[in-house]
Amino acid sequence: MDGEEVSRATDPFEIRRLDPIGVEIVGLDLAGPVDEGAFRSLRETIVREGLVLLREQWLDAATQIALGRRFGPLENTSLDLGELDESKIQLSNVDGAGRLRGQNELEMRLVAINEGWHSDGSFRDVPASFSLFLAETVPEEGGDTFYLSLERAWQALSPDERQLLYGLRAVHDYERAYAVRGIDLGDFFGDSPPVASHPLVLRHPESGRTGLFVSEHVFEIEGMAEAEARPLLDRLMAVCTAPENVYRHRWSVGDLLIWDNRSTLHRAQGFDSRHPRVMRHVRVAGFEAPIPASATG
Repeated sequence: MDGEEVSRATDPFEIRRLDPIGVEIVGLDLAGPVDEGAFRSLRETIVREGLVLLREQWLDAATQIALGRRFGPLENTSLDLGELDESKIQLSNVDGAGRLRGQNELEMRLVAINEGWHSDGSFRDVPASFSLFLAETVPEEGGDTFYLSLERAWQALSPDERQLLYGLRAVHDYERAYAVRGIDLGDFFGDSPPVASHPLVLRHPESGRTGLFVSEHVFEIEGMAEAEARPLLDRLMAVCTAPENVYRHRWSVGDLLIWDNRSTLHRAQGFDSRHPRVMRHVRVAGFEAPIPASATG
């Protein structure tokens, strides 16, 4: 139930349950010094819950980047694949001159792919682990973000359905994900836009729990005809996105959401581009290739 307190005696902060997934942490200021014990509890909470919300976190870009690096090496999420700096973590419809970008401008069309359910970096051989997303400016309406648990979705499947999924591999193809939105990724990645094959059922490398690993960026299952794969993928996404499995976050300035990409999906809601929306996204690289789960554990 939303707001229910679920704190553990060992945590140096208060934990309140969100509805239906994730928790809010109260009493932890990430803009100031965070000792190793508090950081370890924060990290454990993210892995356990999949999604953590902290409000009124007044972090500047440098502090947010430094916090991300405590989780692990960072990914550069910008089109410029050079050295990561503070300017490259901003996700905004406001350009450097303070002008609002139109919905048809390239930067906005590229970002629009985030309106589909996805896990960050799933097109990489080693997908992202954690994401730290901070609200700097929010629109008057719209621009919400939705989250779901891939572990809850797995539990919602019948034993027979689960048995059929072990050993299958799904192809995460960003080229096709962009193509359905009218964008040719070859213009940015050359002749070989990123694509990766991952197990459809994963064992989380830290918690050991089992979850699905599917998204709207999956278009095929290895070794399976499209006529058979498409209905299966549609069925899995329907289970994942069932209303009882989805948390909707309405952003306020200073909100920081940290999630585990290995156990959650998320998607952005569109918004009126006449209003500014400025967010900062720090993404932590993955630590190892996804681990396939098996019926024997």
